[in-house]
Amino acid sequence: MPPALISLTDKRAFWRGVILLSLPVAAQMLLQSLLGMADVIMVGDLGSSAIAAVGLAAKIHFLLLVLMSGLATGCSILVAQYIGAKDFTSCQRSLAVTLLVGTAVMLPFVIAFGFGSRVWVNWINPDPQVVELAAQYLIITAPVLLFAQWIAIYEASLRALGNTTMPLVAGVFAAVLNIAGNYALIGGNWGFPALGVAGAAWATLVARALQLLIVVGWVYAKKHGFALSIAQLKMGWDKTQINRYLAFSLPLVANYAIWAVGNSTYHLVTGFAGTEALAVMGVIVPIESAFFALFVGLANASAVLIGRELGAGNNDTAWQLHKFFDRITFILLIIFCSALWFARPLMLQIFDQLDAKSTELLFNTLGVFCLLVWVKVINMMRIIGVLRAGGDNRFTLITDTIVMWVFGLPIYIAAVFLTKLSFIYLYALMFLEDGLKFIPVIKRIVSRKWMNNLTKN
Repeated sequence: MPPALISLTDKRAFWRGVILLSLPVAAQMLLQSLLGMADVIMVGDLGSSAIAAVGLAAKIHFLLLVLMSGLATGCSILVAQYIGAKDFTSCQRSLAVTLLVGTAVMLPFVIAFGFGSRVWVNWINPDPQVVELAAQYLIITAPVLLFAQWIAIYEASLRALGNTTMPLVAGVFAAVLNIAGNYALIGGNWGFPALGVAGAAWATLVARALQLLIVVGWVYAKKHGFALSIAQLKMGWDKTQINRYLAFSLPLVANYAIWAVGNSTYHLVTGFAGTEALAVMGVIVPIESAFFALFVGLANASAVLIGRELGAGNNDTAWQLHKFFDRITFILLIIFCSALWFARPLMLQIFDQLDAKSTELLFNTLGVFCLLVWVKVINMMRIIGVLRAGGDNRFTLITDTIVMWVFGLPIYIAAVFLTKLSFIYLYALMFLEDGLKFIPVIKRIVSRKWMNNLTKN
């Protein structure tokens, strides 16, 4: 429960729990955003076709990673609630079901990547050289889809138990290995052959394989409760449990996918707003990712702690936790937004390769970000950390879909193509959808309809 309701000793334990749940997840989010750019950056010397090919492959992998995250998040919510209900057997069953479903979902993509890339990549890019290089990358990294799915499921399940450090350590190891592998295999350093784009693919494959080995190896070496036996893995074949998991998780998966496609559409349309707008957007995205990382970690802590209380039937404590995380989010927003506002000149020095017009645009766009980002972060905390903790997935799916695809994106597209607004105002329009769903999300939380005990059929 929040600090106001507990003793001094328990307060320290509570804050320690929040920090241990939040910071490793935030650090891993930052790591993943940097790692996602590593392959693209490190093939830069191979020319524009190589950059385009690896960038295209990275976008395809990203869309599937979103799908994986939806499945893994469903598992983590169930595990958190079952832990609250002191039912670890059901935690194990949830893990087994998710591993089975995740494998079944990813296998067709593994086959499509491994055996059909040269056919279907041609449908989304007309350049034969880009198609050949992208297909080469996708064929080599086809097994990564299964590795990444299993990693995501184990990491989400462990985080729901409060273990966030081990996934971070494995992620750091994979990132370092991937970058070192890129250096060795792309350009042929340290006595390795120069494989170009294929070298980046092999580095990714090896890094992911070893990351999986570390995660699963740790689970079994520690004789952790998630070190499932063959008999426990067979629990995943229960048709009733599979249908129940799918009914719960599919809205989550759809929500993640709709968000990913919509977010990509915003960036695609921005390309028609001018070169300066696209350049500024390219700078803003990593800044946004870094800014959001901590709040994603905090939302993860909120979802785990609130989910446990809901699973235990402690709705009043879950409500107090929601109010506590709301307050701490507002405080952190004031601190971080103020800091970024005054750090804007420093940001301009870091990205000094921009021309004068783009530099001025970046300065003003960062100002808009500082003034409006609070609405996006508050919604994120309430949706990811509160509503999803109670399994309120259908409400979030419907709300996100309507505000993005009926209002947010159409208005943004119309503004780009039908007006001559400065990118400062266009960027502000990207926050419109969060403004529109702010009140519905508040009403949903106040109604307490999200307070579901998922441990009961």
